[in-house]
Amino acid sequence: TLNLQYVRQLDRDAVATQLGISERQMRREQRVAIEALAQQLWRDLPAIDAAENGAPPNSEPVANPSQTLTQELSWLKAPTNETRVPLREAIDDVLLLAQPLAHQWNVTLDIELPETLANLPVSQLALRTIVPTLLTMAIARAGRAPVVVSALHADRPNFLCIECNVSHPEQAPLSPKERDTIDTMQEVASFYESAIDFSKPDEHGFTISLLLPVPAQLSVLVIDDNADWLELVERYASGSHYRIVATREPAAAPALADKLQPALILLDVMMQNVDGWQVLNELLQKPSTAHIPVILCTILPIEEMAISLGATGFLQKPVSQQQFLELLDRQSRLLA
Repeated sequence: TLNLQYVRQLDRDAVATQLGISERQMRREQRVAIEALAQQLWRDLPAIDAAENGAPPNSEPVANPSQTLTQELSWLKAPTNETRVPLREAIDDVLLLAQPLAHQWNVTLDIELPETLANLPVSQLALRTIVPTLLTMAIARAGRAPVVVSALHADRPNFLCIECNVSHPEQAPLSPKERDTIDTMQEVASFYESAIDFSKPDEHGFTISLLLPVPAQLSVLVIDDNADWLELVERYASGSHYRIVATREPAAAPALADKLQPALILLDVMMQNVDGWQVLNELLQKPSTAHIPVILCTILPIEEMAISLGATGFLQKPVSQQQFLELLDRQSRLLA
């Protein structure tokens, strides 16, 4: 915040907008940054000058710069239950922020993103911090050549690569300021099990990338005779890493589970014409499906009975999207 306001001369509203936070949040973060800066200045002053200026005689030791940086950035860390971000929408918003700078440098942003991108467990604020910074570096090196922004599957399994590529030749080596910027963004990216990757500038150009983790797709077999409920859970799972396979034929569900081998099964035991408890028993007794966790989801408050009969989880209808995804997340973590 201090760099944006006092070095880059942005006003408070512009700083808050660039970081994607409220003005109140920005003021809180700025106070933390000012205190850290003040402590750093006290440490650098000779002891006699510090004493003459009223420094506390027994002040606490000050963290080293890397610790201070980690402290200042720690508020970007995402909570474990953070809502997934629609990645395409978030990146589109970030690219809008970068357009004025690109126009100022007479640089064209060529966007090569697929229409649909998975919702990733990455903070929108982190994306709005990391991606504009990477774009700023790329734009400054473009020399009026286009900056190509693309999304592709990385060499590492289950990772998506957001790549900023500059084809302008005769690239200078990275400056100390650029290296510091990359180190800082690497710190932020690490909060989300992500990473910054970049090529050494050479005669072919310069590429800098953000590697984002993409959760592996998990199939969930949903067994229910209510078409509206099946449509609802498909909508709840849309954009997540859960792929819903729905069936309204509970009698055939054990055979379907045997064939598909889903990661999880969601079963309503209160169905017309079919005994859901019998379906549960068949799933648990059949050797080829006994290992698959079964979550019971019904309107009745029978959680204790469900667990005692072998279910690994329970949801009482009606269920919100957050409750639905949080339970699937908890169960899938147990599978890991």
